Amino acid sequence: MKIKDRAKPKIPPVEPGVYIGICVGVIDCGEQYSEKFKTYHNEVQFVWELSGETVEVDGEQKPRQLSRSFNIASSKKSSLQGFLSSWNGIQYTDEQFGDIELFDQLGKVCQLNVVLNDTGEYANVGGVMPLPKGMSAPTTDTAMVKWDMDAWDDTAFESLPEWVQEKIKKSTQYQKEHTPTTSVDFGQNQTGAQPQQAPAAGGCPI
Repeated sequence: MKIKDRAKPKIPPVEPGVYIGICVGVIDCGEQYSEKFKTYHNEVQFVWELSGETVEVDGEQKPRQLSRSFNIASSKKSSLQGFLSSWNGIQYTDEQFGDIELFDQLGKVCQLNVVLNDTGEYANVGGVMPLPKGMSAPTTDTAMVKWDMDAWDDTAFESLPEWVQEKIKKSTQYQKEHTPTTSVDFGQNQTGAQPQQAPAAGGCPI
C-alpha cells in the first residue's frame, strides 16, 4: 500500500475574484464556542454554489461551493447585519433586522467577492452584493440544505452532509441532548478494586 494511493489530493482553492453564487444551504449551527472571543454564540452558516464553477472530487466533477459562518447578533455592529444588508440591498433598521427570517435566504442569488487567506491555501467569502439590475439569475439542480436546531429530526440530521453533522455536534444543544447518562461497569480489576463509574462525556458549559 503506497501513501499516494491512500492520501487524498488537496483540492486547490478557487481563484480570487467576483462570482455569481446561489445560496444552497442555510444551517442553524446552534450555540458554538468561539476560540477567538472565548465565549458561546448562536451561529448560522450560509453555503453558496458558484455558478458555472466545478471541481474534480474522487474523479467526478462537482459544483464548487463556499461557505461562511456568522454569530447571530442583533447589534448594528454585527457582521451578520452588515452582510445581509449588502446581500439584500436593504439598509435595515434594528427592528427590521430582528424580524429577518434567515431561511428566506435559501435559493437567493448574489455576487460573491472571493478572497484567499494569507497563505493562499483557502478561499473565503469576503463580501456580497445583489445581482446587477437586469441580470438573469442562474438556477441549480443541487438539493438545498436547511437545518433548524429547534425542529430536530434524526432522519433529516443523518441525511445532512458529514461536515454539517460534525459542525452541529459541537453545539451545546447537541451535547446536552446526546450526553450519555448511564454508567459503565468495567468489572472488578485484578487487585480486587470495585467497579468505577465513568464520567459523562461530551458536555459543554454555557
